[in-house]
Amino acid sequence: MQGFNSVGGTLAIQVSPTSISLDFPTTPLGGDKRGKSLINDPYKYKCVHQKMPCHPKAICQLDKLSLEFYCRCLPGYDGDGVHLCQAPAFHLTVSDASLCDEMGEQVCLLHVKEPTVTFRVSVSASATRRPPSLVWYKFYTAQSPQFHSYRRRLGSFENRTLGIMVGRHSRVLTLLSIQDDDFYPNLFWVEVRRRPLIPKTLGIEAYDLTHFQTLNPSRLRFYFALEGTSIEVGPFLEGDTAVLQLHKYLHLSPSSFIKWIQEPRPLTLLDNQAVVVAEDVEKMEISGLTESNFGYIRALVYDFHSEVPGRVLVAERLFLIKKDVSKTCQGSREERDCRCNPGFKGSGVRCVDINECQRKTATCLAEAKCLNTYGSYSCRCPQGLEGDGLLSCVDIDECTRGTHGCNRDTLCLNTLGSYICACRSGFVGDGLRCTAKSAWSPWSPWSPCSVTCGFQSQMRIRECAHVESGMRCVGPSSDFRLCPGLHPCPADGRWSVWSPWSPCLETCSRVKKRVRLCDSPPPSRGGLPCEGEKEQLGLCHLSHCAVDGAWSPWAAWTPCPVSCGLGVVQRSRQCNKPSPKHGGRNCSGHGYEEGTCGFPEALCRFLTKPSGSFIPGKPIR
Repeated sequence: MQGFNSVGGTLAIQVSPTSISLDFPTTPLGGDKRGKSLINDPYKYKCVHQKMPCHPKAICQLDKLSLEFYCRCLPGYDGDGVHLCQAPAFHLTVSDASLCDEMGEQVCLLHVKEPTVTFRVSVSASATRRPPSLVWYKFYTAQSPQFHSYRRRLGSFENRTLGIMVGRHSRVLTLLSIQDDDFYPNLFWVEVRRRPLIPKTLGIEAYDLTHFQTLNPSRLRFYFALEGTSIEVGPFLEGDTAVLQLHKYLHLSPSSFIKWIQEPRPLTLLDNQAVVVAEDVEKMEISGLTESNFGYIRALVYDFHSEVPGRVLVAERLFLIKKDVSKTCQGSREERDCRCNPGFKGSGVRCVDINECQRKTATCLAEAKCLNTYGSYSCRCPQGLEGDGLLSCVDIDECTRGTHGCNRDTLCLNTLGSYICACRSGFVGDGLRCTAKSAWSPWSPWSPCSVTCGFQSQMRIRECAHVESGMRCVGPSSDFRLCPGLHPCPADGRWSVWSPWSPCLETCSRVKKRVRLCDSPPPSRGGLPCEGEKEQLGLCHLSHCAVDGAWSPWAAWTPCPVSCGLGVVQRSRQCNKPSPKHGGRNCSGHGYEEGTCGFPEALCRFLTKPSGSFIPGKPIR
């Protein structure tokens, strides 16, 4: 990180192009939860004294109007603060906290060192909810109390000119180039969108973070703070004079307002432990340094921003006043007045650090690693163990602490210095990927019975779930039973099949008979009897019985051949109704007849007179 220069009347940081991406994967990942909790409860004992213990996820608050104490759930939690503080359905977490130089409750601090840095943050949700929508903001700290702070919603395209892009369905924030107003105490944050955005939140809006929000961050919001490299001055001994000249590192405009703040450590503005030591001066001179003067002093530069109303933070510089811990001097810095402190060697004017680890004078445990520090050394327990490395290195139970990387389908088993992931009961796999075992689904309800009497079967089915595990479900997939509680139905009578025809006797009576019975089944329990005839008669058609002949009807007489006088006519019939067969008798009688027709001539002449009536051709028998 370089110093600040004046570029076109604006403030700029001389850095090589740097890109920072804040990435949201869709599945929770286990992360290092190192760091400290910033949950702040200064009035805790006030509520306890009033016999009103707050819920573990609530803090004691003072009502400024009534001056009474009450319990208030942490941001994002819902409840009365005493008996209930229900966690939100979603939770934002850093999945790889090792990328954060310092991490508190929902806060990640990154010292900008690498050209590209990617944050991965998990969004965990209850199983019944869909992944939430996310929205990004950039927060501009104001010169308070004269001006308001502001926040800008960061969208997909409208902030491209600012060197900021949001992508991947609001899961990635990329800073294409670091600007001088991107650093802490200005912040970036992402939060769960629980209700639709109103139009005023689509751009710049006044927004003041309260102490309650900063000291007790919501699980629905995660802050990201960027810190530049501190400017080291010194080292100094107690009694020396330190001079901090801000104009050497940035160009100040006539409207700039400068606030000097002493911080016990970086990022203390969020936990309200910083102390204002000077205002509206470009140069800090501290004479007669004492032990309390050594450490961090931050210069905050407020000015009017072209994009934001009011005067907000446009640049900052963090100075580190270093103490010379290598020697102790009484009076002057000459050899006769100075001596090297323990951990250093030299004449007293020049003191060099002693490497206790190389000299093997350190007293670390055998399993701990020795790390040389300036003027001393430290002992570090192996990964998976915690302790001072001098007296103890105790196993960390990652499973109990929730710092493991097992997913929700696996079971975490603690081991010495580490842990293993095993599939839970009902799952198979290697512990990293677990697939549910094949198992029968619950039986479906029995199919309904559609009758009120008699017999009918019911059926139920089940399915073999999670066949992708490669296992087979043992047993049938369907089941049957008789409908319970049904009584036999009334049975109507039904005919049996017809009996064979009775034989045709040799007497050739030509009549045969067959019968049937109402017994298949017989009527019972009030059933109806059979309908229809119980016997049938039929004609025999036997080839050996004799058939007597019978005459057909007489044919008509032939016409009379004469019109006057006597003539002869005839008629005939056939013995074919039926014809005699198989030795049957012929027809008795004759089959031909003749007769006379007409009249004698004398009578004919008489009848032909005008007064007569003559019908010629009528036969006379």
